[in-house]
Amino acid sequence: MKLYRILFVFLVIILTLSLAACERSASPPPVGADETDVEYPVVDENATLAPKEQLVNISTQTAMAAEGGAMPAAEVAEMENAASAEEAVPAEEVKPTATQEPEAAPAAQPQPEPEEEKEVKTNYEVPNSYTLQPGEFPYCLARRFDVAPAALLSANGLSTSSVTYPGMVLTIPTNSGAFNQGARALRQHPTSYTVSAGDTLNSIACLFGDVDPRAIASKNGMSGAYTLNVGQVLQIP
Repeated sequence: MKLYRILFVFLVIILTLSLAACERSASPPPVGADETDVEYPVVDENATLAPKEQLVNISTQTAMAAEGGAMPAAEVAEMENAASAEEAVPAEEVKPTATQEPEAAPAAQPQPEPEEEKEVKTNYEVPNSYTLQPGEFPYCLARRFDVAPAALLSANGLSTSSVTYPGMVLTIPTNSGAFNQGARALRQHPTSYTVSAGDTLNSIACLFGDVDPRAIASKNGMSGAYTLNVGQVLQIP
C-alpha cells in the first residue's frame, strides 16, 4: 500500500508538470494543404476542465487503473473536496488592531498649605501701682505698660536724673498718653533667649522692651516658685 501511495504521488507530480508545459496550437492548417493529410488532434475530455479539475480526474483514472477497478467513492470525494477547498477558502483578511490610548492621569489636586499656628497674645492688665524688681527702671515700665515716660515720672515726683531701686513702689498713671520715645520693642521677637548670670524674668522682659514677664513665664510653663539657670533657653513671645 505504501508503494502504491508513493507511485500515485509521483504520477500526480509528473502529470501536473506536463499539463503546465504542453499547450496545443489552435491555429488552422496552412492554406493549400490537403485535408486528408492533416492530423486532427484527439479531443481530450479533460481539455475543457480547469487545471485542478483535470488533475483530480487524471489522478482518479490512474488510481483506478492501478488497482484494476473503480476507485472507492470515499477517496474520490475526499480528493475533490480537498481540491475545491483550496480554491474556495479565501485568505483571511487581517484586520488592524485598534490601539487604545492610555487614559490621562488625573491632575494632582493642590494640597492646602498647613496654617501656621498664630500665637494668641495675652493683654495683661496694667496695675495702678508696681513694685520695682531687680533689673527694672521707670523707662522699662513705660515701654511695658505703654505709658508716656514723662507722665510716669511726674506721677511719682521723679526726673530723668532721679535714682530708683528694687522695692520702690511706683504709681502707674492712666489716661496719660502712650509711650512716645521711639519704638517700644528693643529687640525682635518672638525668639529665644539664653539665660545669663544675674538674669530674672523681669530683667529679660526689660531687654525686649514691650514684653511682659508674665507672658515669658506662661510661654515657658513657669508658675509658682521657679529658678533660672545659666545657659537655660527661654522662648520669648
